[in-house]
Amino acid sequence: MFLAMLVLNEGCYNKTPDGINIIIQDEVRKNHSVELLNKYSNKLDIKSFEGDKNFYRYITQYLKGSNTKINAEKFTQTLLKLSQSYAYDPIFLLAVIKTESGFNFNAIGSAGEVGLMQIKPDTAKWICDMKNIKWRGSQALKDPEYNILVGASYFKYLKNILNSQSKKYITAYNMGLKSMKRTPALELKKHPYFGKVTSNYLTIYSELKKIKKKKLI
Repeated sequence: MFLAMLVLNEGCYNKTPDGINIIIQDEVRKNHSVELLNKYSNKLDIKSFEGDKNFYRYITQYLKGSNTKINAEKFTQTLLKLSQSYAYDPIFLLAVIKTESGFNFNAIGSAGEVGLMQIKPDTAKWICDMKNIKWRGSQALKDPEYNILVGASYFKYLKNILNSQSKKYITAYNMGLKSMKRTPALELKKHPYFGKVTSNYLTIYSELKKIKKKKLI
């Protein structure tokens, strides 16, 4: 309800050229950062980007430095729209990508995972059918925008079914929902994937702060 009121009350001066509402984006990033980092969320200086219309440009610059073959402008636009729609911090999705593929959209995993977010084709087709997303085949998962659409939708499913418990839904993305549920709590606590994603999450924010400071846009 709060976000809906913001949409109604804020004019175009609070939007990026791509129509992303800055106020909503800030609120979503703040809320999701607390969900991800819990009591350690104070390690993340979200406020340094609050109200910054150039935030999307910092992301674009970061992407250009990560893989010059990605259409950074187009990808950033898709990233921000998906993140606002699904109530994600967009940097979280970038952290998953960095963890999974290192921004190599042609990456193929040992179990057949494809693309930036390393999604298995059978899982991708299943989530596309569930979310009414057109299934374009496994090769389409090498398309950065399509890959993040499918990956973000799968995360949304996991997030909902696991009641927004970040440790569980992030680990489930890596090891599978059924395997995660069968894993004893102590073993689950020791699983390294959650730590890798949150570490990359903090690292990317540090890189964005450097980009902002250097004004490389």
